[in-house]
Amino acid sequence: MAADAKRPERGLSPAVLGSAALGFLLLIALQNVLHGVLGPAQQASAADLSALTHEHAWMVHLFAVTYVLGLPALLLFSTNLVAWCRRRNPAAAPWGRLGVAASIVVAALFAIVNVVQVTMVAARDELAAAPALASLLWTFHNAVFTFNMAAVGVTLFGLGRAASLARVVPAWMSPTTAAGAALLIAAAMPAVAVTNGSLWFAVGAAGFAVWMLFLAVVGVSLLRMPWVAAETEPVGATA
Repeated sequence: MAADAKRPERGLSPAVLGSAALGFLLLIALQNVLHGVLGPAQQASAADLSALTHEHAWMVHLFAVTYVLGLPALLLFSTNLVAWCRRRNPAAAPWGRLGVAASIVVAALFAIVNVVQVTMVAARDELAAAPALASLLWTFHNAVFTFNMAAVGVTLFGLGRAASLARVVPAWMSPTTAAGAALLIAAAMPAVAVTNGSLWFAVGAAGFAVWMLFLAVVGVSLLRMPWVAAETEPVGATA
C-alpha cells in the first residue's frame, strides 16, 4: 500500500492523446470542407437556407455525428495533455488550465451551433412558410460561431503555451500559436459585422488554420514519443 501511495500518477499514453488530437483534427477538417463547399454563406438567402434544410440536410445529420464523436476526442485530448504537460513542467499548469476551460466553452458553443442547424432541418416545413424566422435562426447561428472563434483562440493559446513549456512541440510553435490565438480573438471582437458577413471573418479563418496546424503538430509529436520518456523526463521552465 505504501509503495502504491508513492507511485506517481500515470495518465494516458502519448499515443492515445496523439490519436485523439488527430482524430479531432480530421473531424473538424471534414466539417469545414463540407460547409465551405455546400453550406450557406453568412449572408445566406432564403434559397440557400432551403437548400441546407432540404437537399443538404444529410450534411447537418453528418455534422451532428461528427460533433458527438469529436466532443470526447477534444476533451480527452485537452484534459490529459495538460495533466501530462504539468508532470513534465509544473510551469505549464496555469496555461493548461486556461486551455482546458476554454475547450469546454468551445464544446458548449459548438453544441449550440449544431442544435440550431438540427432545429432548422427538423422544422424545415414550418420554416418554409416563415423565411424571416429561418433567417433569424441563421443569424443566431452565425453569432454563436463568431464568439466561438474567441473560445478557440483562448484554447489555442493555453494549450499551445503548455505544450511549448513541456517541449511537446517545436520551439517555433510557441509564437505561431500565440499569433493564431490573437487572430481568432481579434476576429471575434467586431461581432456584429462578422455575424453579418464582414471580411474580418477571414482573419479568424487564418487563426483557425493555426489551430488545425497545432493539432497536427502536437498529435504527430505525441505519437512519436515513447511513453516512458514522456512520463519520466522533466524539462526546464523555458519555452
